[in-house]
Amino acid sequence: MWYDRTQFMKRKVGFFLIVIVILLIIGGVIKLLVTRSPKEGELRVDASPNVSVFLDNKHLGRTPLREKVPAGEYTIRLVADSTTNEVAPWQSKIFVGPNLLTFVNAVLSDSELSSAVDVLWLEKSVVGKPELSIITNPDGASVVLDDVTKGITPLTISDVTAGDHSLTVTSPGFLTRTMKVKLTTGYKLIASMKLALSAAGGQPVESSPAAGVATTPTPSVKAGEAATSSATPQKPYVTIKDTPTGFLRVRMEPSTSATEAGRVNPGERYHIFNQQTGWYQISHDGTNKGWISAQYADKTE
Repeated sequence: MWYDRTQFMKRKVGFFLIVIVILLIIGGVIKLLVTRSPKEGELRVDASPNVSVFLDNKHLGRTPLREKVPAGEYTIRLVADSTTNEVAPWQSKIFVGPNLLTFVNAVLSDSELSSAVDVLWLEKSVVGKPELSIITNPDGASVVLDDVTKGITPLTISDVTAGDHSLTVTSPGFLTRTMKVKLTTGYKLIASMKLALSAAGGQPVESSPAAGVATTPTPSVKAGEAATSSATPQKPYVTIKDTPTGFLRVRMEPSTSATEAGRVNPGERYHIFNQQTGWYQISHDGTNKGWISAQYADKTE
């Protein structure tokens, strides 16, 4: 009898010890989940003019802004600081990925219709290759990548290499958006672009530099330069055709990945110094030589 009671007490103590150990393990797991920091991404916001930035109605600060935020989907709102600064507020949904950058670049106006906003972010590519996805508001805009027309938005481009590329988006009645994007193997870069209405044709709008996004400048034409280049040069020569961007890039080498040396305009004529498959060598400024795509040039022998 005494032996049975001792065995019972031992089993009872052992049971309680097991319960205590289980409770301690559960408590430790809960504490770990509560105290563990969520994965964060970086949000960068640039705006002209500078405005206040609200994320899910929480004031983060004023532009230019760089802030670490938990990964997830948010409602972002850009608001002028006072009524004396006549800028229409802008609001949209954005996504911040873990350990990734989301970049918002806004050129704001007194009307939302005449404001232009770019939102760029990265996602893991399901194909494991560099990808570029372009969304525009309104849709149906023409997409030109490295001087080659790719299609109409919304558009995803998968046959593209990693590295720097020039992206231009055009739509009749809206200002042209031009930027330099950097694509990375294994990631899809998504560019959501709100186009601004053009009052009278408009000039290309440039995007501010960011990580993976850089400005593509639009140089002005020097006085008399267009008139000189439109005169009939020595044969053989090329006549620049209309392009989706309103200009044609001159490259240092006969390649779309080569450095831009300058720009020429539709209707201008230039003597051909040399040619390769798909490319003509011209002197775009009367001194320096560069290469233009034969796709946008008519040759005269």
